[in-house]
Amino acid sequence: MISENRHLNFGFVILSSDRDMGRIKSTLRSINLHYEGTPAICVVPKETKAVEMTELKTLCPTFRGKKTFTSLINTGLKKGCKEWNYILMEGAILRPGLVQKYAHFITSPDDVLFPIVVDYDQQGRPLNLHTEFHNCTLNGLFMHQQTIKKVGDFGDEPLEMARILWATYALPEGIQFKAILGTKLN
Repeated sequence: MISENRHLNFGFVILSSDRDMGRIKSTLRSINLHYEGTPAICVVPKETKAVEMTELKTLCPTFRGKKTFTSLINTGLKKGCKEWNYILMEGAILRPGLVQKYAHFITSPDDVLFPIVVDYDQQGRPLNLHTEFHNCTLNGLFMHQQTIKKVGDFGDEPLEMARILWATYALPEGIQFKAILGTKLN
């Protein structure tokens, strides 16, 4: 098991389907504030214009995926940190200590970690509990780069179906899916 005090080699992958500079800057500010010196990349859809790419590259290394969220994830994992990658959506604000919470549960590079998310009704009562990989949020998905190499890319099916199919291929490869409570992003 990896100790909480052990330094994890990780980076951030920002998925930016809308290419919203303000939201990307907000996310990068929270990364720099709480995880100073940690590398971050941005992944945008294929139709991103050259002018937009030039502007985005002034903020952080930026890469083009295809048209789907799964293609953005695939590109981000391939171009991101050579070890652990923390995936988040543009506009997400990080809290300090999130990666250390994940580190507590990591036992091998074959772990795929994601936050448990609770949906609440208007009265504040829990409505839905998202504890399965196929219906988890993409914000806070934490994976090792070798996992995508071992299992292969996510497909271009609709997001939930792509995750179900990918998990079907991942389980026989020994990939462990771990839902972590208390790691939801703002």
